[in-house]
Amino acid sequence: MKKTEKIFSALLTIALGVLLIVLKGSVISILMTVLGIGLIAFGIMDLFNRLIPPAVIKLVVGVIVILCGWVIVEAVLYVVAAVLLIAGILLLYEKIKNKVVCSVIWQTVCEYAAPAIFIVIGGLLLFNQGNTVSWVFILSGAFTVVEGGLLFVNAVSDD
Repeated sequence: MKKTEKIFSALLTIALGVLLIVLKGSVISILMTVLGIGLIAFGIMDLFNRLIPPAVIKLVVGVIVILCGWVIVEAVLYVVAAVLLIAGILLLYEKIKNKVVCSVIWQTVCEYAAPAIFIVIGGLLLFNQGNTVSWVFILSGAFTVVEGGLLFVNAVSDD
C-alpha cells in the first residue's frame, strides 16, 4: 500500500471511531445504508459494462440492505464483532509466532497493539444486546480512534 493510502485509511479509521462515539448504535444503520447505496452504484456500473448477472445480484442485495437493513443490523453487528475477534486473534498469533520485534520500541508496541485493539473492539461489540448498551459503542469508538492513531503513526513513520 502507498503511503498516501495508509494515511487515508488511518484517517477513515479515526473518523469511524468518532462516529461510533457520537452516533453510537445508529452508525451501524448509516453504514448499512451506505453499503446498500454502494452496491446499487456498483450494480449500475456493471449494467453499463453489460455484466448482467453480477449487476442483478448487486442491485437486489443493495435494495434489500437498504429496505431491510434495520432487520439485519443486529446480525451484522455480531458478524463484525466475530470478524474483528478472529482477525485480532490471528494477527496476534502471527506476531507472537514470528516473534515480531522492531528496532524502535514504539513500532513494536504498535505492531502488537493493533491486533489487541481488534480483539477488544470485537469483544465489546459482541456484548451489545439490542443496542441498549451505548457505552459499548463509546468504548469501541475510543479504541477505534486509538487504532486509527496507531495506523497514522505507522503510515507517517514508514519511509
